[in-house]
Amino acid sequence: MIRLVVADIDNTLVPKHQDVSVRTRNDIKQMQKEGILFGLASGRSVDQLHTLEKQWDIKCDVLIGLNGSQLYDGISNYTKMYYTMQPQWIKQALDIMRPFDCNPNLERNGIYYVGKMDQKTLASQKYLKKNHDSILVQNEEEFYQAPAPKIGFRIKEEDWPAIQKRLQQFKMEGYTAFRTEYTMLEFCNKNASKGSLLQKFCQDHQIDLNDVAAFGDMTNDISMLEIVGMSVCLLNGSDDAKAASKYITDYDVNHEGFADFVEKNIL
Repeated sequence: MIRLVVADIDNTLVPKHQDVSVRTRNDIKQMQKEGILFGLASGRSVDQLHTLEKQWDIKCDVLIGLNGSQLYDGISNYTKMYYTMQPQWIKQALDIMRPFDCNPNLERNGIYYVGKMDQKTLASQKYLKKNHDSILVQNEEEFYQAPAPKIGFRIKEEDWPAIQKRLQQFKMEGYTAFRTEYTMLEFCNKNASKGSLLQKFCQDHQIDLNDVAAFGDMTNDISMLEIVGMSVCLLNGSDDAKAASKYITDYDVNHEGFADFVEKNIL
């Protein structure tokens, strides 16, 4: 009996920068009607996830934000930040990525700092209906003037093999790096993970992890896919996420793989 379903958003629940489908929304509400809790686990902040809740007309019982740095517990009604990147780690991440044509981005206290105001940055703002809180960084020091939950880099997919080699040349004490999309690399506190905060939420509410279903598609989802009873990777997911999952959907995210799996195996 599944008691909780948690899903990554981009390229898992919905195609990148698209709204949840009517079918998926109805499945979420039907699960909750039958007593199954539902939550989102994302690289976005909890504030951004609350924005998506309103846009999609859903209400989540748990939100895991910033790749496992931030937790919203809808049952106990609190939000807490657990992990951050220290300024010196952010500076080193910028040094690591310096040889590559990439766009750094970082959120601090609700303000979004970006290296380039490119089309993908504007598309993200539009998706979240935000157009006033992004700052185009003029001096790189603005990125590491204070701690932040994470720093991300929009990369070219063809650069990934070279980026992997460069990452191996640096000793990253206290933090780690992983892809959250094929064209996004993020640096986070090494203690932050979707799995750790999912485990905390379940412990707080006496939910056995064997009774949890988790859906993901990329490396940053593996920590939760490895600990639950029903781990599901989308057909379009990365090889490492598929290897960590017990199930792979019959359809990809563009053909509502999440909804199809839920209807066949949970509802």
